[in-house]
Amino acid sequence: MWFKEAKEIGLMSFRRCAMFQAGPYLFKPADSDAEFEQIHALNHATFVREIPQHHDPGNGRLIDKFHEKNFYFVAKRGERVVGMLSVHDQPPFSIADRLPDASLLHTPGTKPMEVRLLAIEPDERSSSVFGGLAWAVMQHLRTSGHTHLFISGFEDRLSLYEGLGFEPLGPAVGEAGSRFVPMCLPVAR
Repeated sequence: MWFKEAKEIGLMSFRRCAMFQAGPYLFKPADSDAEFEQIHALNHATFVREIPQHHDPGNGRLIDKFHEKNFYFVAKRGERVVGMLSVHDQPPFSIADRLPDASLLHTPGTKPMEVRLLAIEPDERSSSVFGGLAWAVMQHLRTSGHTHLFISGFEDRLSLYEGLGFEPLGPAVGEAGSRFVPMCLPVAR
């Protein structure tokens, strides 16, 4: 099922992303219904309970509004998804609403990729999960022709993103407790 949908929306290069093992974790593209169900549960725990960014739908699941165009990299420990990072390269981009000038996304020579969501189980945050997910995305970016990686960085973790090379593109926006800073990382860097 996922393979057919990916072909229809032009994500075949994601399907070819390599999986790799690092310690107890397997990093790979999400490709099964069981993985997607675990992603939705992890999103709920992160973006409803921990970071009160969304209202609770009451079913323990949060499906991203861009789910149909997102591609998900997952970190698995055994059969359990313990982390995920979603990206997409199709407008509209959610960061556009946070930019002082959204035309930056359409500058000639720019092929944007947006990181939509990052969620890691709290007990796995001091592990190699984040590094493995970031590595998987960067390996894909180096072969896909994308020129810039855009994120809406959680304001309280700004120094983390800057340490990774992201640069702020404008001020933080949003409500207290869930303010985000539009940021960019040129892939060549």
